[in-house]
Amino acid sequence: MNIILVGPRGVGKSKVARKLSKLSGKVLVSTDMIAVYELGGISIPDFIDSKGGDWVKFRELEYSILQKLKDSKGIILDCGGGILFDLDNNGKEIFSERKYNLLRSIGKIVSLNRNKEYLISKVKEDSTRPSLSNQESYSDILDRRKEYYKKSADIYLQIDGMEPEDIAKVISSSLEND
Repeated sequence: MNIILVGPRGVGKSKVARKLSKLSGKVLVSTDMIAVYELGGISIPDFIDSKGGDWVKFRELEYSILQKLKDSKGIILDCGGGILFDLDNNGKEIFSERKYNLLRSIGKIVSLNRNKEYLISKVKEDSTRPSLSNQESYSDILDRRKEYYKKSADIYLQIDGMEPEDIAKVISSSLEND
């Protein structure tokens, strides 16, 4: 069974994915790392900036990556924070049924969450992360996305105060009983 980690940026998906991979012996795959590879080594912030903030093209790239991973077996999939979202014709972020359906076909979705203040402080002025919006604060984006992270999950974990290794153990144990 594949395990898919989703959740907001800064929640710790990558650290948990590494611990879960080590614990389970499953191969770790990162949608963001594949995106950087497919962009010819261009970082995601540089791609977004060079395209004038073109999140539509990036969301299409994410969809393409998920299509390539749909037949994978025995992986831990570490997804970027926006994997569950697309943009409508007006550029407004919406829940992505197409990506959600692909994720469901790939494996069990585990959504990680922490309190909003922690997440905001974690990503504040982090140059390795592209700006999500020029019109909305990260706080507003978190508020809008939270329900989708929760409703899309087979397992939803509030991980405040937990270490990545302990989170990995909780996920592993939860899925054993599934």
